[in-house]
Amino acid sequence: MSDSENYKSDDGIQSEFNPNVTYQDVLDNYNYEGESDGKYEYFAEGEEGFEAYEDRNKKVRYQWSRSILEEDALTDNVLTADEAGKCLSRIGQVGCGLLYAYIQIDVDHRNLTDIEVITKFRCLSLVNVSHNDLDLTALDVLRDLDYVVVLRADRNRVDSLCLSSMAYLQVLTLNSNRVSSLSGLKQPSLECLELNDNVISHLIQNPDENFDGEYCSEIDCPNLSTLALSRNALETIEQFMFVSIKLRVLYLSYNKIDKLKGLEHLSNLSHLHLRGNQISSLDGFTDNLKHLSYLNLRENLLHDTDELTKLVCLKSLKTLVVSHNSFRKNPRSIAKKVLKLLPWLERIDKGTVSTVQSDNGVKGSQVYSDSGESGQDEDEGSYEEK
Repeated sequence: MSDSENYKSDDGIQSEFNPNVTYQDVLDNYNYEGESDGKYEYFAEGEEGFEAYEDRNKKVRYQWSRSILEEDALTDNVLTADEAGKCLSRIGQVGCGLLYAYIQIDVDHRNLTDIEVITKFRCLSLVNVSHNDLDLTALDVLRDLDYVVVLRADRNRVDSLCLSSMAYLQVLTLNSNRVSSLSGLKQPSLECLELNDNVISHLIQNPDENFDGEYCSEIDCPNLSTLALSRNALETIEQFMFVSIKLRVLYLSYNKIDKLKGLEHLSNLSHLHLRGNQISSLDGFTDNLKHLSYLNLRENLLHDTDELTKLVCLKSLKTLVVSHNSFRKNPRSIAKKVLKLLPWLERIDKGTVSTVQSDNGVKGSQVYSDSGESGQDEDEGSYEEK
């Protein structure tokens, strides 16, 4: 194996995942999926525990529908050693490189309430326990695994991020759980966190008690760069600076955000997804957002095209999505106005921008080409294993 495929710890254990590799190296094992037609394909029609409903844009959404009585009626379902053994995969070198062990386990879709037996497999790097009935206590037993890099626990009953710190954890997905805030998040190596379809209305549970200048004692996640919070109940983005100053990719689609105050503190942002919110004013964008290259404002409450002038400060912006707002002008007229304001753009909505050269080879005017509505917006933070 190459150096990037082996990691040797202080106690001599080697695994196929290197906790010191870059975040992109980890994501090489995943496929990125954007949101298609506004529908979150993570759910299956009629799946137990969830019900469908239409949002204000007539798009199909899903929400938790189990009652408290049904929750209380859940019976214990303990993962056995035999069952766990059948779910192991991907072999990596361990010890001094002369022995091999399984480093991945997938025990999803089993209605499990107890997974403690997993901790017997000490060399696991990738753990998938999605689609079960695990609460915070049941999930926290994984703290005894020293080399976990990726943990997927979507569609469970986790209501808090107060998991014990895991030294090498880089990717954590808790989509469709019951998390209400980011309080308690303390993972030193975490770079990607997915919390789509939870019940988060505030990032910090008790902000007045936990803020100290520019530091929040409730969150310690210094390396977090990708955060997905689509379809929650957030109304503001003011507290994101306390989560991580390294945030580069932020998914906030289908929340209740109406103001952009606080954006100026997120100076490392490169991708910002705000589709399906309640934004009517673009106050908040400043030239401090020097790295912002992708901005999605689709399906908001923008009606005055003059608001677009507030984006002139975004000199690194390459893609801007503003379709399905309440502008009085037709899409091509809006694209023409945007291009005049932001001539450095490469894409507007579904269309592309190209530069026409004159006969003598001198760079000429910018031309917008509308490719229709067949493309997909990158509105969902989601990674699937290859």
